[in-house]
Amino acid sequence: MRFGMIAAAALLAVDPWGWDRFGPLRWALLSTLCFAAIAISLGSGDVRLRPLPRWAVLGWVITLAGLALSTALSEDLWHSLIGTPDRHLGLAAWVMFAGLFATASIYPKTASPIVLRATTIATSLGGVYTLLEVGQVGSFASDFAGDRAGGTFGQPAFLGAAMVLAVPLCAAVAVDKVAPLAWRVAGVLGSILGASALALSQSRAAWVGIAVATISLVVRRRTWILGVMGLLFIVGLLATTSLGDRAATLTEFDTGVVVGRLDEWQVGVDALFESPTRGVLGYGPEGYRTVFGAHVDERYVIQHGRDVITDRAHLGLLDTSLSGGLVTGAGMVLLQLGLLVTAMQRLRADDPTDAALGVAVIGYVTQQFFLFPLAELDPVFWVLAGLLVARRPQRGELRPPLFTSVSGAKEATMLVAGFFAAVCAVAGLSDVAADHAVNGVIDAPDGNVALAAADIARNRRPDSIRYDFIAARAAAGPGTLDGYREALLRLEAGLATSPRDPAFLAERGIVLLEIARRDGSEEALNAALDSLEDLDTSDPNNPATELTHGIALALAGRSDAAIAELEHAARLDPVAIEPHLNLAVVHFERGDLSAGARALDEVDARAPSNAQAQTLRREFLS
Repeated sequence: MRFGMIAAAALLAVDPWGWDRFGPLRWALLSTLCFAAIAISLGSGDVRLRPLPRWAVLGWVITLAGLALSTALSEDLWHSLIGTPDRHLGLAAWVMFAGLFATASIYPKTASPIVLRATTIATSLGGVYTLLEVGQVGSFASDFAGDRAGGTFGQPAFLGAAMVLAVPLCAAVAVDKVAPLAWRVAGVLGSILGASALALSQSRAAWVGIAVATISLVVRRRTWILGVMGLLFIVGLLATTSLGDRAATLTEFDTGVVVGRLDEWQVGVDALFESPTRGVLGYGPEGYRTVFGAHVDERYVIQHGRDVITDRAHLGLLDTSLSGGLVTGAGMVLLQLGLLVTAMQRLRADDPTDAALGVAVIGYVTQQFFLFPLAELDPVFWVLAGLLVARRPQRGELRPPLFTSVSGAKEATMLVAGFFAAVCAVAGLSDVAADHAVNGVIDAPDGNVALAAADIARNRRPDSIRYDFIAARAAAGPGTLDGYREALLRLEAGLATSPRDPAFLAERGIVLLEIARRDGSEEALNAALDSLEDLDTSDPNNPATELTHGIALALAGRSDAAIAELEHAARLDPVAIEPHLNLAVVHFERGDLSAGARALDEVDARAPSNAQAQTLRREFLS
């Protein structure tokens, strides 16, 4: 039951009363349930089982050792331990995954049916949610580009990855000849709704993952007729719907998703091999976000932009290696290879559960070649992986696991897991309460109301930089000098926890510039320039930073340097008009009317009849 609850929480947890409907509640439930499941499993008394294969034990030891060492040496220790408020993939999460994998293998026969049935129910409910979302029904409506569905995850890529795990399990329930009719009907319904959600997510990584897994199943079981029928159905679906256009982008090797992924991988590889030390140790869990900007060149920015702060490499093994170095990457390779081999072996088993677990594992591992580990779904994946490994054919006598031969090890591990379950419950509920505090008032017209709510949230989760950032934005909202000073205090509090967080550093630069504009003192202006110059050094190809830095330099009267920064910002973001507007102002103020006119011509080419450009023309060129 406990593993089934984990699957249900991962697939269904949505908080309609929260500001972030898809985040805090899901992680509060998942983290608590996962550690509780580990503790309960160890305390149940059923500890005799076939030991885990050597590759699994060795893989986890190497992976966790690499992550632990990189965490200890991380510049952002807190988030390396617990993860960021958005991703949660700190060392604690990886220890939790290992524990789930090991304890799930204790109950391969009794837990599997419960997990499959819980997943079937959750997939059906989540599929209904997705259809309501696509139908733009009430609060279910979303506005993803290309009419993609995010389902109960609020993210199309996450929804696709979830269905890669869930649909095979639903199908196994549907074809289970010994299951009651009601469950088989539920399995059919879950399969249909889950497959619909998978298609509507338009997640190409998930499509590739499920395609590879399905082909593996067809080949291993030699069900050629079924495979041909499935292929014809998919071809017909892609040919008659807009999904075909989305799938076709996978063949565009010069533009689109393929070149985008290759470029992202190149940045990640450059960061990983920045030095031998980084190659061995990585940057610590959640550390990649702090160094991404230092490894991005102009070509990448011009082609792909910098609107989103990149905190993940879209390649699971590379992402893991960036966290814990090549040591951790080697451990994960060993784990994934062992799982893939085991999954291929179980595809031919008579029990549909074995085949379903194999398909789910193959599909999920494959899609991570284009995505990254997900704290929202990896708990379910590692539970399924543990069930799969333990369902291998038995060889030899059952023996107790290693820890039972060490006096007190089982009891100590159980108590530690129970302690972490309690900590996760308290922290998770506090996070949900904080999230509720800012819902509905974060964009309130009265800045004092928004700031008060944000500060309440900060008090409920003082360790979460999310609420420091929200409070800073709320304080800066009215645009007053006092408001910006209050915002700076919140940003400095966040930077005390995460000194190199790119979002906070960029926001601090903007706030310091606004303070300098309103304060008018040389000291305030120098503080802004110092902050922006440091940021320009660590993230030299960020158009937003270059723009802010250029404005600050112009304010300081350093027009030559300001022009250089603004021109760089314009090159990095070819469609933006702000750099050209500011260039026009700088040129006009130094008396170069022709250069100012050319800058305004660039504005007109991008945004005809722009009001600011027209005002500048009247003021300086009439």
